[in-house]
Amino acid sequence: MCHRRITSRQAADLARGLLNVSQASAQPFGAGKFSETFLVRADSAELVLRIAPPDDLLQLFYEYRMMRQEPELHRLIRQRTNVPIPEILAHDFTRARIDRDCLIMNRLAGSALSEVAGRLSPDQLRSILTELGRCVAKLHAVHGDRHGYVGPHEPMVPQASWPEALAVMWRKLLDDCVACGVYGHADHLLAMRILDENLDAFDAATPASLCHMDLWAANVLVDQGRFSALFDFDRACYGDRENDLAVAEYCGLTTEPFWRGYAEAGGAEITPTHEQQVRRLFYLLYEHAKYIVISMSARRNSPHRAKAYADDCRAAMDRFIRTGRPVF
Repeated sequence: MCHRRITSRQAADLARGLLNVSQASAQPFGAGKFSETFLVRADSAELVLRIAPPDDLLQLFYEYRMMRQEPELHRLIRQRTNVPIPEILAHDFTRARIDRDCLIMNRLAGSALSEVAGRLSPDQLRSILTELGRCVAKLHAVHGDRHGYVGPHEPMVPQASWPEALAVMWRKLLDDCVACGVYGHADHLLAMRILDENLDAFDAATPASLCHMDLWAANVLVDQGRFSALFDFDRACYGDRENDLAVAEYCGLTTEPFWRGYAEAGGAEITPTHEQQVRRLFYLLYEHAKYIVISMSARRNSPHRAKAYADDCRAAMDRFIRTGRPVF
């Protein structure tokens, strides 16, 4: 389904209402394919307006109305850490102005690391990744009392332990893969059985660390060759920090400078035991499998890519069953 795009005029009208100002202009901003983003100019200030997709866009279970957890998360992060993030200035989740959720925040200077990485010197890139590692360690030091996706978008019932939460998340992700027609019932049964048989690799005493869960270069802001901010916390959840680090690994960010910064800010070293490698396998499978649904949605509209992601996951699970080696 190809959803209706928001025009610049509609975005400007929405910004005026959110900010309670008489004049504002808006123009498309960024390359996001989930939320629609606009650069807003109002009262000589530059702001960023983000508008969530309509509810009928094919989405992962935790993506429905996930923007609703961002205001409280931003307040918490700003209160509990010095991680540089945007400030959310206004939001509207009532659907009174538009049939979608929306929020507006200050624009921070810089561009996404994904856009400027090729123009950075090796020293600049090392410095940026070191600072990113520090920021991620500070996020992981923020603990909650429940595990899983716990925000007001309510994609699941939060759990008392991480293994319980992961089992719920895993099942819901598999449900999504079946619902979009790529996984079959047998795939679902097999994947659930494999997790059930290895759930003892996940410690029930694992702290509920705040995990960004979307750590990739497009969410790292760089200004004049230096780390500027981290953004897009709408996919955040509480759980095993190793899950967040697996996402960063999947996206190519866990280089030596990243780990150096992570350790400098108090992040504990990951001990490479067999159990840790099993956890890593499931975290990478979770990250990879989400692209099955994303590829089937209007964001990519690519069934052949969805099938390729599914085949990769089946091959990794089959290899693990045959050899006992947790390799992705």
